Amino acid sequence: MTDPTPAPGRPGNQPAPGRPRWVNVFAIVVIALILAVVIVHLAGGGMGGHS
Repeated sequence: MTDPTPAPGRPGNQPAPGRPRWVNVFAIVVIALILAVVIVHLAGGGMGGHS
């Protein structure tokens, strides 16, 4: 059996490129900020009244 023909625009059987690095970094920063807000809230120091 022969190899299937490659998809148009991609030579050979190379996989499609992954996500750009900035997307991964942005996701990590957002997750870290969310975790920081949750930890401060659970520790009793956040989202209190403004009196």
